[in-house]
Amino acid sequence: MQRPTIDELVGLGLYDPDDALATERLALIEYLFGLGATVEELLEAAPDLAVVASTRALRGSGDLMTQAELADRAGMPLEVSTRVWRAAGFPDPGPDARIYTEDEVDALRVFEAAANWLGEDIVLQVVRVIGSSMARVADAAIAAFLVNIGGPALAEDPAGLALAQANTEAVTLLRAASGVMDVIFFRHIEALQRPVGVGAEGTQQLAVGFADLVGSTGLARQLSIKELGAALAEFDECASDIVVAAGGRVVKLIGDEVMFVASDPRASCEIALGLAAFFSDHPRLPPVRSGLSFGAVLSRDGDYFGPVVNLASRVVDLAAPGRVLASADVRDAVDAFRFASIGVPELKGFDEPIEVFEVHRS
Repeated sequence: MQRPTIDELVGLGLYDPDDALATERLALIEYLFGLGATVEELLEAAPDLAVVASTRALRGSGDLMTQAELADRAGMPLEVSTRVWRAAGFPDPGPDARIYTEDEVDALRVFEAAANWLGEDIVLQVVRVIGSSMARVADAAIAAFLVNIGGPALAEDPAGLALAQANTEAVTLLRAASGVMDVIFFRHIEALQRPVGVGAEGTQQLAVGFADLVGSTGLARQLSIKELGAALAEFDECASDIVVAAGGRVVKLIGDEVMFVASDPRASCEIALGLAAFFSDHPRLPPVRSGLSFGAVLSRDGDYFGPVVNLASRVVDLAAPGRVLASADVRDAVDAFRFASIGVPELKGFDEPIEVFEVHRS
């Protein structure tokens, strides 16, 4: 590919020789061309040219394909290929956009093999879960990069060369990290295995718990955005450690709240009381309150649904700071803790009376 001349760069609006950062800007453009970037890519990204470095590193140096070429290369109808990428969370790029690589061809072939085995609709639903999960991972990685690397790099070099170089290095590291994701994924597959017949219809017997920070709204008003982010990250880390250490699993972290499950309802009590004790003595974070329930839940796409989940989410709203409340199903299944009735409160969404208990260590 022949690189444009200085005059051509000026004519394209990519370079201004009279700019105070002209020398540094030209160095950035030369660096990007050295990575294999095209003029079209620079024009599309302008004025944020540094992002081209990460795009180049992510897509590699091979030829890029359109949607139709991708489907043809994978031996798949175009409409099926489009459904797969839409399920993964990506909008239609248009018929002429060249963004696909051989990696996407391989992915479509894996999809086709899985669909032949399990059925297309089932595999598409799994793709949706993978897409939404990977979007969260990607967003977390990008946020960490922007705060800790990208911002300082741009402050050091406003023209963007340092940022472009950091983008390239970050993508190289992320490619290596994909192997780490494989290790974690297969470990979770091993940990979540259960006998055939258990959960075959999508249901499991689980204890479900919610724990949320009390007064988080007031905390948000007291802290800067950066401080609030650090506080919530600390809550996520500490809460996750306590859940996992007691034999539970974090289902999701929802800002100032954690949802967890445990196959043993005794473990759910241990987790909730552990969270209450830990955050009651925390020097920076407010206390938590927790709600527990136990019974048959619907397992779908890595999340859990049903009356048992709804009951736990309602019970937590009744708990005082540092306290743990539970349904009768938890009390009936556990003999290692003490349960004190707080009566039969009204619970939104539940017409029948439900007795609620406060959980204490024996």
